Amino acid sequence: MALDKYERGNTIKTYVDFKMSGNLYDPSGNLAWIHVLKSDATYLISGESGIRDSVGEYHYFFESADDDPLGIYIVEWYGYHDLGGSFGAKKLKQRNQIEIVDTSG
Repeated sequence: MALDKYERGNTIKTYVDFKMSGNLYDPSGNLAWIHVLKSDATYLISGESGIRDSVGEYHYFFESADDDPLGIYIVEWYGYHDLGGSFGAKKLKQRNQIEIVDTSG
């Protein structure tokens, strides 16, 4: 599978769909957060709140700087699902990778 590539120094839109049994659903409180881990294992962003588009669908815009490292970045979305009773809340996670490239030649 080829990674989506984005040029360093630009704004990137990322999104997530949370599903349960094939149907879209919202995490508890309609809240989803995002981490973006750079290729040098440092965070570009951490714990930012995503923007809810509709049931189970969230997005977030982030920017990479002109001097951010090139390579594969990990985008991790997470939220919580309340299982109720003594089970409490379970953390939901979805990860994907993107590649930050330099096309300035």
